[in-house]
Amino acid sequence: MELRIPCAELYLRLGDEDVLVLDCRCPEHWEEVEFHIPGALRMSPDEVARDLFILPDDELIVLCGCEQDGEEVLRLCRLLVLRGRNAVCLQGGIQGWMNEGFPTERHLCPTPTFNSSREAGAEGW
Repeated sequence: MELRIPCAELYLRLGDEDVLVLDCRCPEHWEEVEFHIPGALRMSPDEVARDLFILPDDELIVLCGCEQDGEEVLRLCRLLVLRGRNAVCLQGGIQGWMNEGFPTERHLCPTPTFNSSREAGAEGW
């Protein structure tokens, strides 16, 4: 069974009601590349494994972005398939998607960075 989907095929299927893109990039990579695939749902691999039951029964297209979506994303796809889900990895991850010139969106809410001494202030957090 092939666990990879080319970026061009996903592009043709964007907007399909039966497809859900899961962006499972690590927080560090999410901050480095401030774009995502339109309509993608951001979830960590741990959240996907733990909360799989809340996801719709769609085909899941998974990207992690770390290590050009090598072993990490393949492990996650295999886990999803073992749990009875239809899941494939996006070939090349977000970098492959962007390198091929497909559309992206900026993250709406960047990951906040806190200055603990200034944020705590007089409130004593």
